[in-house]
Amino acid sequence: MRKLAIGLALASTALASPALARDDQWYVGVDGGVMLLEDHSLDVGAINNGITIDNDHGYDFGGLVGYDFGSFRLETEVSYREADPKNVITGAALVPRSVPGGFVGGTFPGTAGDSSALSFMVNAMVDLGDDDGIQGFVGAGAGVARVSIQNNVRTYPTPWLDDSDTGFAWQALAGIRAPLSDSWDVGLKYRFFNATGVDLVDRVGRNIETDFRSHSLLGSLIYNFGGEPEPVAPPPPPPPLASLMSLLVRL
Repeated sequence: MRKLAIGLALASTALASPALARDDQWYVGVDGGVMLLEDHSLDVGAINNGITIDNDHGYDFGGLVGYDFGSFRLETEVSYREADPKNVITGAALVPRSVPGGFVGGTFPGTAGDSSALSFMVNAMVDLGDDDGIQGFVGAGAGVARVSIQNNVRTYPTPWLDDSDTGFAWQALAGIRAPLSDSWDVGLKYRFFNATGVDLVDRVGRNIETDFRSHSLLGSLIYNFGGEPEPVAPPPPPPPLASLMSLLVRL
């Protein structure tokens, strides 16, 4: 029995499963999922919060290229998100008529159009946990976004608002990921995206200012270039023959 225990102890050093290594490697990924777009509160000229656009759920998808430094990662990302409006709400007569002219107020259900943002971001990420298991991460990004808003009361032949603006945007990120193989990871990511100070002009030439804020839940698929197992330490050298014989004699 003692001889069997010694043999198992020596063999166990060579049977330890290797951990996956993601450090010092490039990776690429795609993600996509659902988005909740916050309502647009529109400043119309000098009237703050004059019109509200109530938005429906939408979608968010994108791709990224990054480099893993260990517990810290840097990524470049391009993503696109879009949602349709549900209602236009204004307490004053601020929505321009098409025919015969003038302005109207109230709640206009079933409006047409969409709100979208195409962004180009640089993200900094901090990883929490080991590469060979479920790993959490948090991070933030900054860059530029082109925000486009088109809104049309369905009874009007042309949109009363149809314009876009490009400016600064930032985002906060958090999620988890887990390895499928030596090279492939899957993940779940939350993204808060924020583009403020979006300047637009409506059909009658009024200045419109608003923000684009969204919350997205995304599934991710990531490919790591490399992904080889970490090298396993070689087993210790066998004891000298004299020591081995002495051990056997004592047993």
